[in-house]
Amino acid sequence: MFFRCINSALVAALIAAAGAGCKKSEPGPGAPSASSPPEETVARVHWLGKNRLAADTNAASFMDIWKLPESARLETQTLDKLSLAPWRLLKGDAATNGAPVARLRPLLDDLVQEESYVEVRNATNQPGELVLAIRLSPERSDLWETNLAVVLESLTGVRPVVAPGDRRGWSLKIPDAPRLIELARAGDWTVIGLAPEQNTLLAAVRARLERDHVPFAARTTDFWLEADFDLRRVAGALAPGWDLPEGLPRASLTVIGAGRDVLTRGQFNFAGLRPFELEAWNIPTNLVHDPLISFTAIRGVRPWLASLKMWHDLQLGPPPNQLFFWALKGFPIQTYFAAPLPDASNRVHAITERLVQKVNPWMTTNAMGNFASAKDFNGAVWAEVPFMSPFLRSVDAGGGSFAFGSLFPDELANYSPPAELLHQILGRTNLVAYDWELTGMRIESWIYMGQTFRLVFNKAQLPAESAGMTWLKAIAPRLGNCATAVTRTGAEHLSLARNSSVGFTAVELHALADWLESPQFPRGSHTALAPPPP
Repeated sequence: MFFRCINSALVAALIAAAGAGCKKSEPGPGAPSASSPPEETVARVHWLGKNRLAADTNAASFMDIWKLPESARLETQTLDKLSLAPWRLLKGDAATNGAPVARLRPLLDDLVQEESYVEVRNATNQPGELVLAIRLSPERSDLWETNLAVVLESLTGVRPVVAPGDRRGWSLKIPDAPRLIELARAGDWTVIGLAPEQNTLLAAVRARLERDHVPFAARTTDFWLEADFDLRRVAGALAPGWDLPEGLPRASLTVIGAGRDVLTRGQFNFAGLRPFELEAWNIPTNLVHDPLISFTAIRGVRPWLASLKMWHDLQLGPPPNQLFFWALKGFPIQTYFAAPLPDASNRVHAITERLVQKVNPWMTTNAMGNFASAKDFNGAVWAEVPFMSPFLRSVDAGGGSFAFGSLFPDELANYSPPAELLHQILGRTNLVAYDWELTGMRIESWIYMGQTFRLVFNKAQLPAESAGMTWLKAIAPRLGNCATAVTRTGAEHLSLARNSSVGFTAVELHALADWLESPQFPRGSHTALAPPPP
């Protein structure tokens, strides 16, 4: 249910981008001159397809979750929404009336079921070239050739021209963009190209297909999903108007099955990564105790926190360099955090004053409750909120002083967290972050916390009978351990390794359901865009 939605959403957005056209860049269109900057591949995505996953014994557990009726319902709803997206994104909701949505919908099914490959190439500050290749039967290829032509004519007002000679396919030129869209058949693959004028990448991919019978370089491992991308370069190549944040890394990602587990591996290359110190871990061992259902440890965060406007505006002094989060089995709101601070007592007192003076005026019109100084300890409480008793206090624990907070009270423990958990953290010298959870139990916690915070901040609840919510509840009993480790492997390089049941953590799955339920999907989320309660 997870990777296919992202893959189909990407293609629906690309169809919308094709219909919208692009801005001209200098030098003018045409083949690059000798002085043109060199072209570079800025994205590759290879999806193995549901049909091939079904034959993989290492995908059996994953496929059992995919085959649930609740997964099928959410998949159908998501693809139905995506089939409307190109018209909604380009022309508004009214444009979907009478649009050939039924022509696009089966193509999205193929993107879920069949093997596909996307590649984007561009030169710096130049329009980009894109190719989508999908392995199809002759019958489905004919459907793509016919239906995609109708869809693009509806979006652009330009009728595709049948390719000359015996070659199957067509081309469509948007004169005022300029933008060229082409469809061709090469062996078992249907290939769609998008370029400003002349698509040299399409020619290269077709040459690969003629030579190797696949559009990508030979693989020794059949990854379920394999991606390498630079989001800022992709946006510059295909949608120059998109304003993505600075500092996004170039990333590569692989996903594959191993028995009952899903193995996710990632590499992230940052240009100008802020220097950070991997000082010795200072785990609050007197605060963390069983029965744990999750634990997260992060270090080296001081430069990032110091760069945040919110931290600067609150004038709280140097931020902590380590953060810890954990949750206990039992009441679902039992989630805690701690941050080591050498002068935690004074810092927590200062934070309390800022919350009372600066945040409370905002709370009166935007949320329930208010912040107040605690009567029984040094710190703050968030009073008059339903189902929770949030607090922040200073404590001495594990040989240091900490800012300690929670959504629900807990007594200080006199024993350490499990030794095997500590070994996963203390035994790795380059470890930046470690996260472990029992995903099924944490899904239940996040549903409770998510709905509570939506209530507190006057946001629309995720409907109990919505496809996203029923899906979360259905998959939760089938999900077990998830462990994620992020290590620093170079001056500007981070690596990620995750072993999980479905490739995502509980909070990521909750955010995914919130996104898929957005009333303007693929834009926004249900929480942000659904009408608030009266």
